[in-house]
Amino acid sequence: MRKTVVITGTASGFGRSSVRRFVKEGWNVVATVRKEADLQIHSDLENVRTLLLNVDDEAVSLDFAALALQQFGRVDALVNNAGYYHMGPVEAGTMKQVHDQFQTNVFGLIALTKSFLPTFREQRSGIIVNISSISADQGYPYTAVYAASKAAVAAFTEGLNLEMSNFGVTAKAVFPGLHNTRIFTKIDTSESVPEDYKDAMAAFFGANSSGSAPEVTADVIYEAVSDGKDGQVRYYSGPDAVAIPRARHLLGLPWYWEEFRAANTGAPSPLWKTLIPQGGDEVDMVV
Repeated sequence: MRKTVVITGTASGFGRSSVRRFVKEGWNVVATVRKEADLQIHSDLENVRTLLLNVDDEAVSLDFAALALQQFGRVDALVNNAGYYHMGPVEAGTMKQVHDQFQTNVFGLIALTKSFLPTFREQRSGIIVNISSISADQGYPYTAVYAASKAAVAAFTEGLNLEMSNFGVTAKAVFPGLHNTRIFTKIDTSESVPEDYKDAMAAFFGANSSGSAPEVTADVIYEAVSDGKDGQVRYYSGPDAVAIPRARHLLGLPWYWEEFRAANTGAPSPLWKTLIPQGGDEVDMVV
């Protein structure tokens, strides 16, 4: 019997690539998009039902599992991929932007997860994969609020993994590094950034202009869903993300932070450049 996965945020990037990966592996897919204009985006694929869902609407998210179950009669996995990216100095951002960041990346994700937990618990099986970020492991400049939201996703996932372990249900988090996805062309940017920040911002984003194709993370998402490793919570995708926890272990936290801080304030050492590779795709970033 075909298994069914629900994937949010599938109009582009990780979500769209994941739909195609799961279809290739013989799964049914319930794909969600936020805009009516994107409802036909997967029309060339078999066994995909595309539904509208704005994850910011907690009331709709809390009831979404029932609609998803109607599509193929069963749900075996949920991939919380939909995300929002706020960029800019903390000083320049508005509190509305901070709330919006957490509404999409944290509160909406939790609401949708809650919708599926009763079904997964009752059927004594289910896999939840939440998309975090390598920035959850250490905050980067000019994306501190985004990093905080993704760190919340990571901690939530770890707690949920333990909480659901008695019911045959597992939760996992994927930590992508820098990827060439459309999220960087629809950034919610802080307005009225003081001149004092602008040169350092330009240098930082200029130094982080190459990454991986979204298919790299789609492969890791599929691995997390299908590998049967219920005790493994963290999965890293992209050469930079894979290297960072290894470098932290190798150097120890104080030395690692010294190297990380230097690299992200414009003075990467030869050691850092050797330890932390980047992907080969140019990242189309609008800042």
